[in-house]
Amino acid sequence: MLNIKHLKTLLIFWILIMQYCVFTETLMAKKYSPINRCRDAWCWHEDRIKRQELIELAQRKRGIHKKRDPLQLKIRAFQGALVSDQSRMENQSIALHWKNWGIGQTQSNYQTEGQYGIKYESTTHNNDLLYTFGRDFNFTLGVSLGNRGKAKVQFLEHYYQSEQVESQGFHLGTGMTWGIFEILIRRSSLDYQYSDLERQGSVKLGKDLKVKSVVWSLGLGLSF
Repeated sequence: MLNIKHLKTLLIFWILIMQYCVFTETLMAKKYSPINRCRDAWCWHEDRIKRQELIELAQRKRGIHKKRDPLQLKIRAFQGALVSDQSRMENQSIALHWKNWGIGQTQSNYQTEGQYGIKYESTTHNNDLLYTFGRDFNFTLGVSLGNRGKAKVQFLEHYYQSEQVESQGFHLGTGMTWGIFEILIRRSSLDYQYSDLERQGSVKLGKDLKVKSVVWSLGLGLSF
């Protein structure tokens, strides 16, 4: 009977030892195995880093390179015109956007003919500050201010000119993204006023040239 009791005790002791060895081996394999997937909360931070490095190394050897983050830069260009029988207003714009904000410039060319054959012409440059929100379908709001331009008024053989201009306005646009390209449409409402129109001999016209326009423009954008 003693031999049987001793045998049972030895058997139980042996089972405990084997269970401890299996448990220890499992923990060691989980920590140091190269195929450790690190899916649970008990995974060591160093192991996750090493595993990510191994994955990136294997991808590079297979010719798979990590995609670069986009620069979030956009270049947009617009062209629009408003034409009637005797008048023409043409807008040309270009802008550079980074993330949501953008800066640009709009050039407006104006020509018209009034009563008694008086001709009016002006070229005005405005600086634009723009903000865009949305991704696949986006909307853009902007303000436009300018203090540079040139106007000319022709009456018979007399030419009155001025470079004293004040201008302001706003832009409202929308667009759709297609890959790295954008298709855009924009409404620009701009006001100009040229003062101190005069001809040679410091003869002043006595009236300011005021221009108010609303022009729809089509544009294209390119993303980087």
